[in-house]
Amino acid sequence: MQQPASRRPMIEIKGLHKHFGPLHVLQGIDLSVGTGEVVCIIGPSGSGKSTLLRCINHLEVAEQGEIRIDGQVAYRDGAEGGFRAHRSRSIAAVRAQVGMVFQNFNLFPHLTAIGNIIEAPVHVLRRPREVARARARELLAQVGLSEKADSFPEELSGGQQQRVAIARALAMDPKAMLFDEATSALDPELINEVLNVMRDLAERGMTMAVVTHEMNFARQVSSRVIFMDHGRIVEQGTPAQVFGAPREQRTQDFLRNVQNH
Repeated sequence: MQQPASRRPMIEIKGLHKHFGPLHVLQGIDLSVGTGEVVCIIGPSGSGKSTLLRCINHLEVAEQGEIRIDGQVAYRDGAEGGFRAHRSRSIAAVRAQVGMVFQNFNLFPHLTAIGNIIEAPVHVLRRPREVARARARELLAQVGLSEKADSFPEELSGGQQQRVAIARALAMDPKAMLFDEATSALDPELINEVLNVMRDLAERGMTMAVVTHEMNFARQVSSRVIFMDHGRIVEQGTPAQVFGAPREQRTQDFLRNVQNH
């Protein structure tokens, strides 16, 4: 499904470079994700996909390049050939606009499902506890876990924990959601329950950047597919273009290998 050209960018990345020591992990990434667009990022392990998401959410700091969230320059400004970091409060405000869901669920083990969800709205957004709790119950219903509000993480399956993690990210009312291999730690029979929640979010118009190995999800749900390799965007296009008629040899080789496993 091709997005209309008029859709304004929610996430804009220009010239992003990131090193880990001598390793040049992101080599000049340019990427725009439109409002309401679902961009799936695929590619071999070590290609820089997760690092790209972590830079968008300021979990990693790129050495070069610019990130804009909803039109605003995020995290730092260029200054006299270098960079000047924004104040921590400003950085936190931007990060709160971008929800992130990780491979591992990272729930607080001592809090119930609903306790995990209301933690940030109460302490970061300063919402009244009863308001946050009402919203958390709505989100638990949205991810199909109304009956698990008072369960602790150890009482939940991996798929249920990941759905709570998604609800927790949504509780901050983000403008965009980042998913970093959100199903890779799950048993095969639990993967679909998380993918179905992600499909529902896409249908509701959430802006999403999704790093995934789930090719059927990328094929069916994404507006655009990005293929990364060795820190670069090698190819991008609609799912029909990238999966049906990939132009680049590296894309063809990757998809052939994935389909043969």
